[in-house]
Amino acid sequence: MQADDQELIDRFLQEEREAVATVEDWISKAAYPFRRRLDFQWEDVLQEIRLEVIRSLRAQRFRGESTLKTYLWRVAGYVCINHVRRLSQWRTADCEGLLERRPSPEVDPLARVLRQEAEQVRLEVVAQMPENCRSLWRLILQGRSFRQIGELLGASEGSLRVRALRCRRKAVEAVRKRLQDG
Repeated sequence: MQADDQELIDRFLQEEREAVATVEDWISKAAYPFRRRLDFQWEDVLQEIRLEVIRSLRAQRFRGESTLKTYLWRVAGYVCINHVRRLSQWRTADCEGLLERRPSPEVDPLARVLRQEAEQVRLEVVAQMPENCRSLWRLILQGRSFRQIGELLGASEGSLRVRALRCRRKAVEAVRKRLQDG
């Protein structure tokens, strides 16, 4: 470990203003590429990175195999990546305007009939899809991840994603064809 790095660590842990500012600058720059993806959680993620850096330095996990700056960039990157992964697992619903989107009872009767016919066509197409597509969709609708489905079916996540995409494309094309044929 370089003497400069150890000195900076000691000063940072003693909350010396200049050392804290240096480390804060490195953390901000390291996390900046994730700012758009983390959007409204940006400040929370920065705080989580700060806490992880303090824990890590106090536990003496920095072994000096790289510079302190590189180590802090890695810690920041890992925290950001984990946050982005967590965000991708949880989908949030936009609750604003739900009442406005509800169809009014005074909807044009023709539009209502056309919508019902299109829904009927979709249901018929789904019923005619191969069983492997329907079973995959059932598992997805149950809220299972591709990893869980893969363990259940003995297939890789990637192949399941491709299978789901291909099934979806087949269904969309079949619906489109049925609606055009009338």
